Amino acid sequence: MAPMVTQGLRVAARSALMLSLTVGGCGFFGPMFGTNQTASQSEVNAKETAERDAELARQDQALQAEVEAAWAELDAEGVTSARALALSELTTKAYRSGAVQRGHVNGPGLARSTLGHLEQALSAEPEAAPALQLARGDMHQLLGESDEAAAAYTASLEAEARMEPFLALLALPPGPAVDGAVVQACPTVRPLVAEPEVPDFVESCLKAAGGDGERLEWSGIKGDLVAHGREMERRAEEQRRLEEEERRRAEEEAAAAAAMEAKQAQYQVAAVFAAGDCSFGDCMTKGWEIRTGEGTIRVSCNFGKCLENGWEARFPDGGTARTTCNFGECMQKGWETRFPDGSSARTSCNFGECATKGWETRLPDGSSARTSCNFGECYTKGWETRLPDGGSVRCSCNFGDCLQKGTDCR
Repeated sequence: MAPMVTQGLRVAARSALMLSLTVGGCGFFGPMFGTNQTASQSEVNAKETAERDAELARQDQALQAEVEAAWAELDAEGVTSARALALSELTTKAYRSGAVQRGHVNGPGLARSTLGHLEQALSAEPEAAPALQLARGDMHQLLGESDEAAAAYTASLEAEARMEPFLALLALPPGPAVDGAVVQACPTVRPLVAEPEVPDFVESCLKAAGGDGERLEWSGIKGDLVAHGREMERRAEEQRRLEEEERRRAEEEAAAAAAMEAKQAQYQVAAVFAAGDCSFGDCMTKGWEIRTGEGTIRVSCNFGKCLENGWEARFPDGGTARTTCNFGECMQKGWETRFPDGSSARTSCNFGECATKGWETRLPDGSSARTSCNFGECYTKGWETRLPDGGSVRCSCNFGDCLQKGTDCR
């Protein structure tokens, strides 16, 4: 590139760089000066954001100073491969640090200027072509020029067979020029590939070739394709195995969750007085039965007096829950139920009067079952218990006398 053109690019890039940093700086510090207001979370967040932005601005200004110093050295000492490559590193840093995205550095202008210096250095030092062409590819890649980047990476490979430019090629967006460059580079790079990495290398080359192994040509290609096929099949089988294990694990977890849910459902009804069909029409003395999907829960009154001595519930799996009345008065003081797993549920009478005000049972999982007396008279009008799962149990008194005539619970 002609020195005058390069100088023009440099001046333009400098001007754009300075302008963007100046404008960005003004927009940055302006919000930091304002009236004092009462501290709030939003103000704290705004302050933290401003401090973070200010720190980023300082970093971007420091980067600008490095770029300016690199340009000053190029002006004073002339273009060399080392200086051009140093400027290339700063350009890449400007993009990767976010300075370009924040608008504090004119990335395209800086990248164009850097390309000019790299081309000058390439003309003066052709022996440095591997590194200079790689840097040229990086600049084109930053500019979104994938085809030009592919050409530069290919030139770097032709100057010296190395993995770095090949990996850079693979990182470019696929396209005819890029794919063609990858296929062209594969024979050059193959001797550099360690045996354990051959399947992945072949996979990359095949992908660029559109899956057509006939387009790949290098010594030992047939053996490499066989090794690739075996490894891909092994990986596919491994993936299938992992997916099957994941499916089985999910099923086991779902089954365990369902079992736990079923157990909790059984615990819910076992702790609630008369939550099923009364045995011989008398829940108070004979107990009751509760039908569930896992079997029948059978409840018996201790010494024939549920409301004084509590009751015992036997679950389908053989476990037992035991309920005791607080101070021997379930209908005034409430009761407590202990389950096979050691957890417990506690029932309290509303306003100390279960018989007229109903009761509430707090279950181990934190949910509650609530019972209300029909027309304020549980012993004569019956009651309704609403369970946590949305279901309910309604009990009516036979002939208007639950204590003497029994109940009918549905």
